[in-house]
This record gives sequence, C-alpha cells and structure tokens, in this order.
Amino acid sequence: MFKNFTPKEHVAGNAPMKSSAQRQIRAKVLEQIPFLSHPAAAPPPPLAASTPAQQPTEAAHDSDEEEEDNNAGKRKKGAGKDKRAGKAAAGKSGKGGGKKGGNKRGGGGDDQDEEPTSLPAQPPLGGEDQEDEALTVLDLIWPKKETLSLVKCRDHISIYTVHGEPIFFQHFDGPFYPTLKVLHRFPNMLPRVGVDRGAIKFVLAGANIMCPGMTSPTGYLPPSSANIPSGSPVAVHAYGKEHALAIGLLAMSTDEIRSLNKNIGVENVTFLGDDLWKVHSL
Repeated sequence: MFKNFTPKEHVAGNAPMKSSAQRQIRAKVLEQIPFLSHPAAAPPPPLAASTPAQQPTEAAHDSDEEEEDNNAGKRKKGAGKDKRAGKAAAGKSGKGGGKKGGNKRGGGGDDQDEEPTSLPAQPPLGGEDQEDEALTVLDLIWPKKETLSLVKCRDHISIYTVHGEPIFFQHFDGPFYPTLKVLHRFPNMLPRVGVDRGAIKFVLAGANIMCPGMTSPTGYLPPSSANIPSGSPVAVHAYGKEHALAIGLLAMSTDEIRSLNKNIGVENVTFLGDDLWKVHSL
C-alpha cells in the first residue's frame, strides 16, 4: 500500500478534524482494537518521607516542661518552711518528687536525639493522579487533549496524525491499522502470525504472505481455540525476530490457512522499511 509512496505526490490534503469526528474515530478504534482500552502503566509510588523537622520542636517542648517542674519544686520548698515540721517534711518530699519528675521528663528529651525513623509511603492524592490512573493505552498514543489531523492521500488512503506523526491509517472504509512504529511500542496491540526465515526477504520487498510460510515448522498460527477471522488486521512476525516486520490483512481465517495451506493467507499492507516507515511527519 505504501510502496513508492511520496508525501509530495500522494498527499491531497491535511487538516485537523472536528471534535465530533475525533470522538467517532476514537470510539471506532477502541471497538476494533480492544487492547487500546487497557489501562496504561501506573506511575511509580513516591519515596518514603522522614520527619527530622519534628525533632527540635518536641525537644524544646520537653525542655519547657522540665523548667516548669523545677520552679514548682522551689515554690513547694519555700512554703514548707512556714508550716509545721510534718508539713515541711512533706514539702521536701514534694520537692524531691518534682526533681524526679523533671529528670524523667528531661530523659524524654534525650530520647529525641535518636535518628528519625522513616514513615511508610502514602498514596498520592489529587485529581491529576487519579486521571493518570485512568489513562488507557490509546491515551498514550493519542492524548485526549491533542487534536487528531486527517491526511487524505491518493488511492483512498487516510492517515491520522498527532502533531504530524502518523499513528493510524485506513483504506476506504476498511479497518484501522496502527503504523509499525506504534505497533513496535505496543507489540500486543494486534493478533499475530509468524513466517519462517525464508519468507523474510519477500515480506520486506512488499510481497503477500503465502500460507505455507505460516504452516511450516518455524511459522506460527494461533490455535483453533483462538481462531482469527478473515478480514482482521494482524502483526506479521518472523522466526527469531523480536519485532513485527509487517502488518497485514487476513485473506482467510487462520483455521482456513492451516487446512488449505496454499494461496495467499495475508495481504501485506505495510512493512518494515516501506515509504510510510520512512515518514516522520506529515
């Protein structure tokens, strides 16, 4: 689809879309590619906070209590001299008790010299953090506050961009395809099929994928329980390679590919190194 594609010759128009049209596109993309509605990765929790600033305040408070207790002991001592001997003795014992109480409180102030302990991390509060938790994969690709632009090309090809960067494209009213660069960021976005090593050079030249290339020992098709219907976009992987080398459209279901094992199984839509891959901005 993008073989011999040049923006200067093939782009017919480029304009931002209306808000209502953007909402429709977002809804259709989410319906077609359920992976995009998955929650995005949550931000890391904040580091634990220590409380060294509380130490001087508590120590000063204990010092004030100690001074008040010592003054109270002195007042009791003076009052004991004017009373009977028994009461004087009681006043002296009160003085001693006041001093002991002051020493105990003073000891409490010494305990504050110990190293401050770390408190457990508290969960972040605020509306912004709650919004971050609600982000989806699509929001990472196309933030809700960013405008989507429609680039109309020849042969009824529509490319959707954010800040000029292509993120999705469409042929006529067919399914939405992510670009290969977006697919490489989120490899599980599309269901996958695999080809053997011998098919790599043909796929990278724009050739369609034949059924035997996927049914060979080093090819891959999902099990019958996860059959992919005809007309579905798929990521085409190669044996021993990490990233997809192409995005295609199933010409028949994966079960039919396995049973027939001949003819074209996947139509090559865009591949690694084609002219869309080379475009950074439109």
